[in-house]
Amino acid sequence: MKNIFLIILAVTTLIGCEKKDELVKLPTLNEYITSNSDVSIFNAVIEKGGLQSFKNGGGPITWFMPSNEALTNAGVTLDSISRMTSGTASFLVTYHMINAKVLSTDMIAQNSIPRNTQQGTQVFLGGSNGLFYVNGSKIITADKELSNGVVHVINRVNIPINLIGNIQAILNRTGQHSLFIAALTRANRWSLFSGNAPFTVVAPTDVAMTNAGLTSAIIASSPVNRVDSIVRFHYFNSIRLFGNDFGNKVTPSTALGGGRTLQASDNGTKLRGRNNATPVNIIRNDILGTNGVVHIIDGVLRY
Repeated sequence: MKNIFLIILAVTTLIGCEKKDELVKLPTLNEYITSNSDVSIFNAVIEKGGLQSFKNGGGPITWFMPSNEALTNAGVTLDSISRMTSGTASFLVTYHMINAKVLSTDMIAQNSIPRNTQQGTQVFLGGSNGLFYVNGSKIITADKELSNGVVHVINRVNIPINLIGNIQAILNRTGQHSLFIAALTRANRWSLFSGNAPFTVVAPTDVAMTNAGLTSAIIASSPVNRVDSIVRFHYFNSIRLFGNDFGNKVTPSTALGGGRTLQASDNGTKLRGRNNATPVNIIRNDILGTNGVVHIIDGVLRY
């Protein structure tokens, strides 16, 4: 009788396990996309890039998938996708893929950490105040596990760094940093930003420089060491800092050294030097280039 009871118990347990396995069956990427209309535009980019095999294939793969709103804001629509080449679409998609399963719990770090993408270049993952980011783009839906990986939906399109260029190229392209470039040149620092070492630059606009009295004439006539101190207070050596890395805390020392830090606030959208009466605003953040990150600010930081 005892043996019969044990057999019944074992069979019941086995049936229960089988039902449990059925309950936790995970969708493929294709099934996830089909049931989530908010990522339909990114699905169209996958199709255009000829990457359909990833939707049901092996893995694991981590997808940082821009929402429809994020893609539309970046000018990526069904119409623009129809005019993309397959290579362009593939280039964009593979920059949003990592050949490993990365959950949000793996993104907690003091500063954003690099991971290689399917495309071959790096993205940078980090966490701040319970939120998680890739290249400074916020993950708005995290950890949607798949049978072949995991999806994180993000609020911004990440542009492959190969298309952005270095920090010199970024500052030249904005059309609003001629005075900051003039100051860097006067201080003999401009050439640094064509090199490979990573930097983070917080770059005042021409309006901000002019409002601070740093006109082209003043820059040209000021002592080099004074201009040098100003510009070195506006960048960090050997580190990439995204908005989430600023957070609400004191930054690492700027290139001016000697504990010359900035105070970040409002979730990394404002910065303040020791002698700023009020914080300055980061009006455009997280422009990731080949040798670092640029943030555009609307004031000059006072050391």
